Amino acid sequence: MANAPRPGTGRRKQATEQAQRVLRITVSGETYTFCPDNIPFNEQIAVRKACGGLPFSAFWGGENTVGVDSLQIMFWLARRASGEPNLSLAAVLEEWPDVLNPADFEVAIEDPNETDETPE
Repeated sequence: MANAPRPGTGRRKQATEQAQRVLRITVSGETYTFCPDNIPFNEQIAVRKACGGLPFSAFWGGENTVGVDSLQIMFWLARRASGEPNLSLAAVLEEWPDVLNPADFEVAIEDPNETDETPE
């Protein structure tokens, strides 16, 4: 008798792996990270309060669709996750560069399941 996987196992595994992905965001030489698919509830509420009720999902459609407003929200959340829990969105927007050229920022997803296989 064959052993088939339990129904839903693949979806749960995929959701778990996606929740562990780390977004690395660099703006004007400052780099921070956070998990865009695993944002704590209190941070989700902070986004809604700061953005007139809009959820984070309104700003995050994946790494291929990042607008300036999305970049600002993600940079704010990444800084909060990296040790500035009381940082306001207004403070980030105040510090935001007047002109942001493509060379001034980078957004990349780091998958913790992918290992760097460099020889020792």
